[in-house]
Amino acid sequence: MERGASDGDGGAPGGADAGVGTAVASSAPSLGGSGPAEAYRRRAAELEAEEERLADRLTRLGTSRVLAFLVALALFVLGDVLGTPVLTAGALAALMGFVVLVRHHRRARTRLARDRIALDLARQGLARLDRRWDDLPPTGPGPAGIGTHRYAGDLDLFGRASLFALLGPVETPMGRERLTGWLLEPSPPEEIRARQEAVRELAAAGEQREAAAVDGARVEPVSAEKLERFLAWCAEGDALGRGARIAARVLPLATLLLAVGDVLDLVPTAGWVLGIMVQGVVAYRMARRLHGGFGRASSGVPGIRQYASLFARWEHWGAETELLRQEVALLNRDGRSASDALSRLARLLHLADLRLSMVHPVLAVAVLWDLNVTAGLDDWRRRRGADVAGWMEALGHLEALSALATLAADHPDWAFPDAMATMPSAGDLRFVARGLGHPLIPPERCVRNDVELGPPGTVLLITGSNMSGKSTLLRSIGLAVVLARAGGPVCATELHLPPVRLFTSMRVQDSVEAGVSFFMAELLRLKALLDAAPTADAPASDPPLLYLVDEVLQGTNSEERQVAGRRLIRHLLRRRAIGAVTTHDLDLHRDPRVESNAVLVHFRESVDDEGHGLTFDYRLRPGLATTRNALLLAERIGLTEPTDA
Repeated sequence: MERGASDGDGGAPGGADAGVGTAVASSAPSLGGSGPAEAYRRRAAELEAEEERLADRLTRLGTSRVLAFLVALALFVLGDVLGTPVLTAGALAALMGFVVLVRHHRRARTRLARDRIALDLARQGLARLDRRWDDLPPTGPGPAGIGTHRYAGDLDLFGRASLFALLGPVETPMGRERLTGWLLEPSPPEEIRARQEAVRELAAAGEQREAAAVDGARVEPVSAEKLERFLAWCAEGDALGRGARIAARVLPLATLLLAVGDVLDLVPTAGWVLGIMVQGVVAYRMARRLHGGFGRASSGVPGIRQYASLFARWEHWGAETELLRQEVALLNRDGRSASDALSRLARLLHLADLRLSMVHPVLAVAVLWDLNVTAGLDDWRRRRGADVAGWMEALGHLEALSALATLAADHPDWAFPDAMATMPSAGDLRFVARGLGHPLIPPERCVRNDVELGPPGTVLLITGSNMSGKSTLLRSIGLAVVLARAGGPVCATELHLPPVRLFTSMRVQDSVEAGVSFFMAELLRLKALLDAAPTADAPASDPPLLYLVDEVLQGTNSEERQVAGRRLIRHLLRRRAIGAVTTHDLDLHRDPRVESNAVLVHFRESVDDEGHGLTFDYRLRPGLATTRNALLLAERIGLTEPTDA
């Protein structure tokens, strides 16, 4: 049985299917021989074979196009030397064959690149199932302020071995931002139910999810700052006024007519020379301002053609659920698709990039290139610029839903929670989980528990030794709440969850820089917890608090810790809050106002027959912890009470 990932007391993810009144163990089924693991292995094998085939094809095409070019060159030379038209015609045919081979080579190279990305995705899927975190792409530490968030730092939402890493691939900044927001903030019940339906549909659409993930991985990485810069450019007004737009079209045409007139001796040469000079002045005076606009547009979203491909992937998805249909409809507003519009923008930006070439000075003056490209960009922005933010938001939603759907497809035994539409009465306000486990531990080693919190006015008090599973159980509860409120499946066979806000106090740290001791940091965290818990007379529409507290005030002596712990629990019992508290203090509950409202559960450990160590079954049992195996183990290794000699 594996210890719990990120477990403060070293515990494993909560025990078996053993509820408060039972002790029946039941591990999650292995994903070995069949199911998602086998599907990933089969897909990886197919892609490895296809990669080998395409690599051989690329080699042959590369050799063939070189030969075709050499044959064309040789035939041209021979045809010219010998003056034989047949050889020249053969050279032209060989050259056409070279062009065809180049196109086939390019297509095969693109296909190989896509297949290699798909192969990486399949291997990542296996790594997620096995919880091999080092084989997954880094997800980053998460947004700023995670250390002071209500629960993110305690529950391992971001980082190496994290919930974010367990979810499916999210490639764009819009998808990462949207998914991060769903994990950090609760959503209304109606939104949760809509996401659940969408996630179920996408979970069954593995090919669509893979294709979209491949397209997303091919998009050139872009920072959130550059994306904001691009969106700001889309919202700007026209860069050219009416007069400049007319000049961009009329001046080059007038100069051309003057030049033709000069050739025909109808007008003097000075006419078109003057026109060129005027155009040169206009181009020079406006170059800096126009090039700044080009920069904001083209550097805002690199690889915009890849974005067009990604949008096209979702635009053609025949969505069935209402939420997915709404998001896809945003990409096809008024019969005009986002992918077509972005392809048009990509072509305009390609023209704008000619400013970096050696021919640009000639074009800038001769045809007022920059002004005409800017006019095209203004037209595009006027027609579609206002839609871009909506497209990006829809793409972020679709990617986030796809990530949750990948989690659901990877764990078909996980349940979608019951998201209550209305706030229940105080007596019915309960968190009820059956077969609850820790999602970051491999399924074949994850032991499950039945857990119930609530109603307000009660507290689940969890006792047991270090490494027995207390902290992991708290994290299992917290992660279930996070996933449920995001609209995804949870590591449980059943979950009933009212609308709640989550607050944890588990990994409190001191701060030398801020001059805050560990004890003071604990106090400040608990003060924030009490401030977050609504009072008993708060409006019924205010969501109650679900709190998870691991070891109250470890930074002080046992007597003061016991007094402070009882005070904290009494305060929480008076609030509209439900939750659990872990403790090593077996006397913490011995307060009339606490004992009558505390539900006591514990984890048990035992010493092996040889006396070399403790073993744990991670099963949650009713009542107070009664084992004293730490002293027994100390005695077995010879650490006994010394005798007077």
